[in-house]
Amino acid sequence: MAHKYYDPETEGMVYHLTPQVDDDEDMHHGPYYDSDMDTISSASTRRTASTITSDEIGEYFREAHGRMYPLDENLPLTYPADEIELRRHQMQHVVLKALLHGNYVGPVQHVLKPRADGRRPRILDIRTCCGTWAQEMATEFPHCDITSVDIVPITTHVPRPNIAFEVYDLYAGVAEEDESFDYISCRHVQLAVKEYDRLLFDLHRVLRPGGLLCIAEVENYLFEVDHPPYTTIAFKSFPNGVDLDAIYHVGDWMRPGSEWWRRTGQKYQIPPERIAKASTGIHPMNSQIVLMPTGGWHPDPAVAQVGSLISRLWQLAWRQLEGALAENGMDADEAKRVSQTCIEEFSKADENKIKSIAKYWMWWGFKPGQDLK
Repeated sequence: MAHKYYDPETEGMVYHLTPQVDDDEDMHHGPYYDSDMDTISSASTRRTASTITSDEIGEYFREAHGRMYPLDENLPLTYPADEIELRRHQMQHVVLKALLHGNYVGPVQHVLKPRADGRRPRILDIRTCCGTWAQEMATEFPHCDITSVDIVPITTHVPRPNIAFEVYDLYAGVAEEDESFDYISCRHVQLAVKEYDRLLFDLHRVLRPGGLLCIAEVENYLFEVDHPPYTTIAFKSFPNGVDLDAIYHVGDWMRPGSEWWRRTGQKYQIPPERIAKASTGIHPMNSQIVLMPTGGWHPDPAVAQVGSLISRLWQLAWRQLEGALAENGMDADEAKRVSQTCIEEFSKADENKIKSIAKYWMWWGFKPGQDLK
């Protein structure tokens, strides 16, 4: 039997979805349809309206502050796991793909080129989120096999022979064999786990020698549009057990011979031989920062359209953060008031063309070793 509940904070029905197949409904045309998404990207994964039954809810979710969150209490209580969160991830994918002009940076096509010996290159996608990235990569690279991992299932996925979707506790490590992936894309994870450094450490283990690692996060601050490199903070969020500054340090942490490998290995009681092996690091650690205009202030109409969608993305984020505010000591009414005030501020800023930007950080580099053949 389908399980759904009315959420008074969002004034709508919230659904929990199970992996089943039905190609009749496009992912955009659900109860939270947003026509702006179609104007930017017509390509996306499809989903069904099937739901996890009430008997299965307890296997994945817990209730807190009137919302549903991942069951594991070792995970930070940040964003709920519901239909609105699915929509937020869908919008985020559309925005970032528009700004990047694609799904990746770096020499991905070279790394994933067909092998002369017939071996199928392997891609690790962390996290699945709405699943669109994995679906699009599976289409672009049909000769590759993709393993897409998340901490909780929030939607269905169209089955493809070259994608495996998995759900487990990422903070405990990647459940894959050593040196088994040619390309690892680790995105939108920083707010989903507390032991982010441990996860980064383990990515080195499952990456093949010569393999490519890409780490990307939307920065958790907004900045005034004053003078490059735009460092005047307009908004700062609270950590809730999450290392908000980790993305700045990834390049220094993961370089060959960095003290970070030893320090992190000892912190999590990783065997010395594994620490020594991991210390070969990732090289070179290239960085790229994409500016995300927030609001429709940009003179280029196409960029302004993306900026308005980014503003709406932040508004959705604040709607979703009421529970996190309450978890950090606010009473329910105050959390709702703060959330609503922030939503209104973003809406007014968009209408009045007030300039602000967010930043999307990307790091990528190779694991030393034999070049991939």
